[in-house]
Amino acid sequence: MAYPPHWGVSFTPTTHSKPAGPTLPTSNPLPTNFAVAITGAGKGLGYHIALAYAAAGAARISISSRTQADLDKLATEIANLNPEIKVHARTCDTTKDEDVKALAEDVMSTFGRIDAVIANAGIISAYITDSDGHRRLPVGIAADEDFDRVIAINVLGVARTAKYFVPHLLGTLDGGKAFVFISSLAGMASTSSVVPVAYTVSKVAGNKLVEVLAEDHRGEGLVAYAVHPGAVVTEQTKGHEGNGAVLVDDPGLCGGWLTWLTRERREWLSGRYVSVNWDVEELEGKRQEIVSGDKLKFRMMV
Repeated sequence: MAYPPHWGVSFTPTTHSKPAGPTLPTSNPLPTNFAVAITGAGKGLGYHIALAYAAAGAARISISSRTQADLDKLATEIANLNPEIKVHARTCDTTKDEDVKALAEDVMSTFGRIDAVIANAGIISAYITDSDGHRRLPVGIAADEDFDRVIAINVLGVARTAKYFVPHLLGTLDGGKAFVFISSLAGMASTSSVVPVAYTVSKVAGNKLVEVLAEDHRGEGLVAYAVHPGAVVTEQTKGHEGNGAVLVDDPGLCGGWLTWLTRERREWLSGRYVSVNWDVEELEGKRQEIVSGDKLKFRMMV
């Protein structure tokens, strides 16, 4: 699929579809006592992100989702990788203020610190089955019956995650203070023929939230990133017809890339949108260009 240049797909000349070299979790040994919290960890990207942090040597990993059985399975897999990792598993519905508040408080009381928060919990609008049996995503605002639910999870849920976790990130004085929003290339779309309108709107909102968080809390040391996780088959999309032509990235790519991103404080990328498909060495080579041009942010062209 050909993308417009302003989508930034080829911001680095070299792109990747699976973790390799500097984005392998084992290439990114994390600081001693590193603690990370991952929402939406029960399946898909969140599941693989948690495993990547385990492979990178995180000492403490908080995993949350709405289904306890999924968390139990993941906790067992983490323990098999490294039984020394302290795993905190708790069900959490990010549409409920009390759930997210309790999660953040429980993580801090259990770990005593938090270095990185990965706001991954998110959904896409429910698929529609046409009369001829064709299964597709809704196109157009009138057909998107799931709009409210998508916004409730993808926007308000992420905002709640920031609201209750950012103070704890800032309170961990020697911590990484990293807030990561799992964004999407779909946020660049200007038509719902690519993805449903609710999903696009939710990712645009999250991207802007990251910019504001980074600016509001810059003086306190917060770093915030909006991260496109690649085009990956998940539980929500695995039955979609034709996904093999677009959803081609390895599910472990995002987790490996995040271990590189959060291993150290990358203030030069804070408040910006980045893609796990980008080559990190080439990205580092563009550091001065990014900072001086204030690139990888969303602006109106006038």
